[in-house]
Amino acid sequence: MARLSTLIVLLAFSFSSFAQLTVTLEDSSICPGESVWIKASGMNLYAWSDTINLDTNFVDSVNFSATTPGTYAITVLGYTIVPVDTDTVSITIVVNANPTVSITSSAGTSFCQGSSSELVATGGYDMYMWTPSGSLNNDSTDTVIATPASATTYHVTVMDSNGCMGMDSISLDVTDGPTVTITSSVDATNGYLCAGNTATLTANAAGIATYEWSPSASLNDSTSMSVQATPSATTTYTVVVTDTNGCTGSESLEITVNSVLPSMTINIEDDSICFGTSTMINCQSNGTSFSWTPGATLDDPTAKDVVASPTTTTTYTVVATRLGCTKSGTATINVIPAPSISATQSSGGAAICLDETDEITVTCPDCLSYIWKFPGSTLTTTSNVQIVSPNTPGAIDIIISGIDAIGCKGVESVTVNVDDCFVGTPFGIDEAGAESIQILNSGSHIQLVAASIISEVELYNLLGEKVLDIQNMDNSVSISSTDLSSGVYIARLTVNGKVHTEKIYMQ
Repeated sequence: MARLSTLIVLLAFSFSSFAQLTVTLEDSSICPGESVWIKASGMNLYAWSDTINLDTNFVDSVNFSATTPGTYAITVLGYTIVPVDTDTVSITIVVNANPTVSITSSAGTSFCQGSSSELVATGGYDMYMWTPSGSLNNDSTDTVIATPASATTYHVTVMDSNGCMGMDSISLDVTDGPTVTITSSVDATNGYLCAGNTATLTANAAGIATYEWSPSASLNDSTSMSVQATPSATTTYTVVVTDTNGCTGSESLEITVNSVLPSMTINIEDDSICFGTSTMINCQSNGTSFSWTPGATLDDPTAKDVVASPTTTTTYTVVATRLGCTKSGTATINVIPAPSISATQSSGGAAICLDETDEITVTCPDCLSYIWKFPGSTLTTTSNVQIVSPNTPGAIDIIISGIDAIGCKGVESVTVNVDDCFVGTPFGIDEAGAESIQILNSGSHIQLVAASIISEVELYNLLGEKVLDIQNMDNSVSISSTDLSSGVYIARLTVNGKVHTEKIYMQ
């Protein structure tokens, strides 16, 4: 930038003077804040006139610097000692003003992300330098195009013909465009739509002023948030949304049109079931999703195959979906009512003692057999009557299932309440339940003796569970007490073809 110029001033001799003062000037035109070197030669001593802008005054070499533009006159006085002589030289230094520059933005100082703005700096200067340059189309002209991705401050530095520089800056704020997503109705699940069907497409975004959908030929409306699409072939729909700041965002969704319905065959494990039971319904289909209704009595209404437990005759409908197309099928399950069943207790539900019994009678006109479920055991029988006398006090719950001719069950339950008491003394060797039967207790055995042949002895605990069955051809039967727990038992003896019931106590 510096232009080296040497100003040599030759002083005319007087007849009595031989001195010659010479001044060398590095540059006579500078910019504010710059420094210029000045050197005087040819004399012995020097004095400079400017005491403000020079770094020193009484040497041959000085530096001039000024921040205020203008024209500065500097005089140097030179002295010689032998012979004594003086001389002066005046020079002029011009301090040029820095150029003034300003930036304007065509889009203002705030615009939408993805948009551009033309930045123009004051024209006519020799050089322009813009920073940062990454989001500019050019960094060395008076006009540039800025496309910032985020808020950015741009700086421009200019240089005029004097080599002086000026600077300006502008801050641009970038507003994010709206984020938009497209959702479709169930008719276009996963982007597939069955031929001839219509899907609702909805643009989801906040603070939107306008919507523009394309292509619009198969839409009922192209400027609403939600539109109805009825494409005849696979189509990609695009929505461009504009928010209240004028910023835009876009999203696309491809709708694939399918014309093949899913296959479907319904198989039922058992289309007639008893009340309280279940059956499997199998859907043979190439569908990818399923929906069964009503779903309340199904194990999983979204599964392909379901377990149905209806309480009344029910028709189930399944809809299979594949690539946007659906097909439905039905399955009817006939529910056969359970047989009517009730139970009564000889105790009437009142508590009994440990040496008492409770006779339970089940009434079920349609039942052919019964399942008696005691705590810890189950008895299947055709008898609707059971005599029980639990060995431990407490509430004993008994569940009775009555089964009819087609296998359906009616269920009833009773509770036998037992107190920790005895009506009499637990009987043994001298006590018997009938005059013709003697019960002899020897400690390790109990002997049952009758006047006639005892052909069979059945021994039940007081929950009605058979614990022993002895076939016999004698008038006495021996039962080992070591194989039985202590407590009260019911013995059913067949004597001369007649059944006698005795209650015995094992100690």
